[in-house]
Amino acid sequence: MGAKKIRHCHHRVVVATECDPQGIVNYTGYFHWFDRNCERLFRDAGLSYSELLDHQHIDGIPLVELNSKFTAPLRAGDEIEIESWVDDWNDKTFAVKHQVIRNGEVVVESTEIRAWVVRDAASPKGIKATAVPEEVKQRFAC
Repeated sequence: MGAKKIRHCHHRVVVATECDPQGIVNYTGYFHWFDRNCERLFRDAGLSYSELLDHQHIDGIPLVELNSKFTAPLRAGDEIEIESWVDDWNDKTFAVKHQVIRNGEVVVESTEIRAWVVRDAASPKGIKATAVPEEVKQRFAC
């Protein structure tokens, strides 16, 4: 059996401004929630974004791939939980899983692939992916 993984669970109520004219959450709202939960997850592991930028000397953890499955709509007033965890570490990338749960039912599942990047003046994009340090990976095991 694998090591238990640090998870971040955020409880919230959907607000009307997150909904489209049909009264359901606009898909962009989910992606904003996932991004915030990823930040909270790293903070829970002792790696705030400022720590990552200042002490890990990276230029960010940009999203490079996203896959989501929506099985039921959410509406204003719905009470939800958003649960997130790092599901897999690769050399230069990692997978963050997210689940949106309403009344005990998973209504959205999403997987983000993020890269561990540093500045690189020689790269046309100004950044390049680099290996995720083992010490960072270890912070997510408990």
